[in-house]
Amino acid sequence: MINSSEIGLRLSTTGMLIVAARRSIRQLIAAKLVPLDITPHQYWMLMILGKGAPMSLGELTRAMWMDNPTVSRMVLQMRLRGYLAVGSEPTHGRRIRIRLTPEGETFREQLTGIGRNFQENAQKGMTPTEIASLHNGLCRYIRNLDAMVAFERPGTPLRARHSHQKPGMHPSQISVI
Repeated sequence: MINSSEIGLRLSTTGMLIVAARRSIRQLIAAKLVPLDITPHQYWMLMILGKGAPMSLGELTRAMWMDNPTVSRMVLQMRLRGYLAVGSEPTHGRRIRIRLTPEGETFREQLTGIGRNFQENAQKGMTPTEIASLHNGLCRYIRNLDAMVAFERPGTPLRARHSHQKPGMHPSQISVI
């Protein structure tokens, strides 16, 4: 007997599977974060900022797939909690750089086990080749969607710009890696 989840998996388009995966990821991560009093988006912000150098607000919004006002509010919330510091960009007077504070880094380190455990369980039974293929396929899918948005709504900011894309090109004319 096939349960309803299996039927949904069989009958869903790629887009619907992505929506279902996103919902499940958010629910699973949110449940782990309740005792820590942070949201999944705040968690992802800390994880992203912990991966490298300080980021501008624009860089952070693109990395989080969110809009500037929402991320700006989250930065303020996390700054008030002492996890983030905001400073000016040395080469650009009006641009800011957002980074983890030492307290934020300590808190982020406490959170890394949540993500690691989640990834291990979500990718259970998948080979490294399958994981890489899924990642590459999703990146291509998102780039194709971005190209479609650019064609349908010129001037709309894209999550990821393509240097080989010319304004007004039809998505079918764009070579996406």
